[in-house]
Amino acid sequence: MKTEAAVRAPRSTQIGARWAAFVWRLPTGSSTPRVTIWRQLRRLGAAALTPGAALLPWLEETVEQLDWLAQEVDDQGGDAWVLQVNDLSEADVERVISAVNADRSAEYAELRRDAQAFARRAQGQAGGSSDPSRRLAMDRELVALQRRFRKVRARDHFGAAGRREAAHTIDGCLRFRQGISSKLTPTTDQDHADSR
Repeated sequence: MKTEAAVRAPRSTQIGARWAAFVWRLPTGSSTPRVTIWRQLRRLGAAALTPGAALLPWLEETVEQLDWLAQEVDDQGGDAWVLQVNDLSEADVERVISAVNADRSAEYAELRRDAQAFARRAQGQAGGSSDPSRRLAMDRELVALQRRFRKVRARDHFGAAGRREAAHTIDGCLRFRQGISSKLTPTTDQDHADSR
């Protein structure tokens, strides 16, 4: 595993911003390790460059996670590098941001559809349910929606479209909440709560 020192950089999308490139090679054979690596990179919000390379904004916490991922690749008999990339062209920056934002927007749209489906089911139970297991199931579903939203927001490095709408739709579902769950937050996206 080869790694450069992690230095915190602002979440900048301008030319001259630093990027973390994760480059790896795994031995031929089972595709499971490759799929695992790609899933972990997707959780971080990486842009796929080639089948063995991905790009992320250079952030201390991201570089640390990439270091761990590089160690996993090494443990599986492969090679991995975490490299600092500077000065991408404007066209490359736009292409990377566009690809990443498209992925996040699709995730926000899916969250919004799931929250709308929840709201339709909850409206079908007008007046609420006296069944404690049904109330608990509703709370769990709402907690899961908020948790999924937070995970997408954490990898939304460039402000993809759909974030506010997804959060607002999930917040609208809170009115159907029948039980009490300390895991639910009153506002799904605290960062945008005051701007509505």
